[in-house]
Formats: sequence, C-alpha cells, structure tokens
Amino acid sequence: MAEQVTVKITINGTTYPVTCIKGEEDRLIESSKEVNKVIEDLSSVSGMVGESRLLAMTSLILADKLIDNKKPIDTDFNNKEITEFINWFGKIATRMNKVAKLLENK
Repeated sequence: MAEQVTVKITINGTTYPVTCIKGEEDRLIESSKEVNKVIEDLSSVSGMVGESRLLAMTSLILADKLIDNKKPIDTDFNNKEITEFINWFGKIATRMNKVAKLLENK
C-alpha cells in the first residue's frame, strides 16, 4: 500500500485535513486553489448564498469544465480511494448543512 500523508487545505475559509498518497500533496493543494477560485467568482456574482449552495454550485461548475475538456479521469485512483473521497465529501456536506440550519435558526 502506498504511503499516505495528511495535507491541510482551505476551502472557502475552512481548513480541512485531507489524506492523500505521498507525492500528490501539490496536486491536492492546486485542486483546492481551483475550487477557491470558482467560489470567489461565484461569490462576486451571486452575493450572499448559503455555503452548502455555494459548494454545490462550485461542484457543478468544476464538473462541467471536466466534461467540456473531455479529459478522462485519472486512472491512478482506485475504487477504494474514490469511495473514501465520496464518503468524506458527504460527511463534510452533512456538517455544513447542520451548521447552516443552526445559523438560520439564530
């Protein structure tokens, strides 16, 4: 099994520890920068929107860019890594929704 390292990335002002394969740290950091660029662009256009909605819109824009470029997904990822990422992202989205609901109730 490849050695794994944890990298702290910041997305929309929140820092997350993310585990990746050693050597992929720079790519992960660059990916987070791309996500933040889209978030900044959306924020400047759409004003105040909830974080969950903002991240969903960001995901759609990045997926659309991937489709437009018709680049195949990196085949170095295995199903376990993809599943782990999807589960991690789902947990983050659930937490963000809980925080958003708490803020809405204040």
